[in-house]
Amino acid sequence: MLGRMRIIIDTDPAMGTLGGDPEDCFAIMLALNSPELRVDGITVVQGNVPAEKGYSNARHLLKLLGREEVPLRRGVLRPMNPERKIQVGWLERRYGARQITEMVEPEGEEADAVSFLLETVLASPGEITLVTIGPLTNVATAMQRSPEFARSLKGIVMMGGTAECAGNISPAAEFNYWQDPEAADIVFRSGADLTMVGLDVCHQTHLYPEQVQECARAGTGLGAFVLEATAPWFEIMAAGAGSEMLHLYDSLAMAVAIDPGLVTLEASFVEIEVGEGPAQGMSVSYHKPFQRTIFGRPATNARVALEVAVETFEELFQKRVLGFIGGES
Repeated sequence: MLGRMRIIIDTDPAMGTLGGDPEDCFAIMLALNSPELRVDGITVVQGNVPAEKGYSNARHLLKLLGREEVPLRRGVLRPMNPERKIQVGWLERRYGARQITEMVEPEGEEADAVSFLLETVLASPGEITLVTIGPLTNVATAMQRSPEFARSLKGIVMMGGTAECAGNISPAAEFNYWQDPEAADIVFRSGADLTMVGLDVCHQTHLYPEQVQECARAGTGLGAFVLEATAPWFEIMAAGAGSEMLHLYDSLAMAVAIDPGLVTLEASFVEIEVGEGPAQGMSVSYHKPFQRTIFGRPATNARVALEVAVETFEELFQKRVLGFIGGES
């Protein structure tokens, strides 16, 4: 199909690691089931789970979807700053989580996501959009290796950060930026065209276990896998947040890549707290002009999402993800 938007998905998929946030894989399904998009590849980064597990989860999903031709690469295994003890400890604990997908070790170029990003983007300047739905370690590493990388991108649509609300991993920070603050800082300083889809809009989206259970009744292998993989996370959400549902963070970011009109975007200057204190990983968004004036931030470096057309997004998700899992499309 001519005119399709070329994307690479950078992700930390935990669907397949019990007790990990499974939502990245819904976003991957949305991308692969959207005729507007051409997925040039999927790169895996540390985050929700170690990249070794994320790679295996993504490989299993592509097999279930019959899309094993999509290039898949495993990327950076740790945050850029090895002294981020809390973040590294988070990953170390996740190695012990039960795995329901087969662990697969990538060979050769499949273990080098950063080189794949560089080669693919630099070969097609101005054509490829990154949709980043995990920590930004792979992307920032590519930017460090090549000064041409950021300016060769068409843009980056990021699930990450907050503009006006509290964090989700800490009171100050959203998980993806918290997991690698240095990487987020590099990306926001890069000069790339950035769209930030943060918690302000993502927390208005919801998925309930009954919806997944309904999909699984179709009896497909995909439906059975999704049901088994998501059940522990719904339980964790019920225990920790008091409601047995999850937010569709990554799927919303993917939907915004497809249709930016789903959200109201405000030009902003965003900076990341890279200190070691309780606000580490916090995104500070100067999206009000008077703030940029007072604090000496005259330029803007991103567009941040502040409002979302929730019903329109939910219709898209129902048709292209839940309907697909249930065998309706």
